[in-house]
Amino acid sequence: QFERQDTIREGEGVHWELDQQSHPRVLAQIDGAYILCQKDGNLIFIDQHAAHERILFERYKREYENQTDTSEKLLLPILIELSVEESYILESAGEALKRVGFDIESVGEKLFAIRSVPAFVNPRDAKEAARKILDELSFQEGKSKGIEEIVQTILITLACHSAIRGNFPLKREEMDRLVADLAIFHT
Repeated sequence: QFERQDTIREGEGVHWELDQQSHPRVLAQIDGAYILCQKDGNLIFIDQHAAHERILFERYKREYENQTDTSEKLLLPILIELSVEESYILESAGEALKRVGFDIESVGEKLFAIRSVPAFVNPRDAKEAARKILDELSFQEGKSKGIEEIVQTILITLACHSAIRGNFPLKREEMDRLVADLAIFHT
């Protein structure tokens, strides 16, 4: 005669404090994609890619807003060939790209030279990052956007591109750092 019925339901959300003792305690990583934490008797599942993307976006946004050395000039330009559509998007988003720290100029009919990248972008990833940005801006083409909205799209794309992926095993220290960094931006 068991009358009690326990149900599992979505909670109202957990309020995180900046106090070090209040950070959720990391229990495990699940499927290389989620971090399982415990706080105040609650279990919390954190998507590691989404969490890292949020942390990076907030960091990039802060650097952009503070205008801290946003650009790193490259010793040798990186050449990238673009389609007509990509060239058009590059031209229309040129000012926003410059504000973020990219300097990309035409050196031929379809050939462009990446001369500088944002300080938070690894120069080895510059070509792929530029392509991802152009793809995202192409996807949003036709929607009326101001320069600050375009900058935000660029920062979001860079954060997503740079964030750790799912199915990527993390060490305990990396999970702890990720959860602690996320708590700072979640308040």
